[in-house]
Amino acid sequence: MITVGNAGRESIKFDISSIGVLNQSITGVFLGAEMGTPRAYNMIQSAIEDVARGELKVIIDKRFPLSEAAAAHAYIESRQAIGRVVLIP
Repeated sequence: MITVGNAGRESIKFDISSIGVLNQSITGVFLGAEMGTPRAYNMIQSAIEDVARGELKVIIDKRFPLSEAAAAHAYIESRQAIGRVVLIP
């Protein structure tokens, strides 16, 4: 599991005992002041390539039609999303 960003203001409790059984791991990255730098770009590009190769799975929480972009934004701001929120053109 990889976390990137973590814009939440509240901590999320997660039972890590389930990942140890299969020798899995959690890696977290907070970009903060790095955002917009070549280093951040390279990290993000690497993650995109991992997804394209199927080595990294992206969890999609909800999909919204583009016409409901305001509702999608409100859903993200509600901090209920677990995974990505996607707008469909």
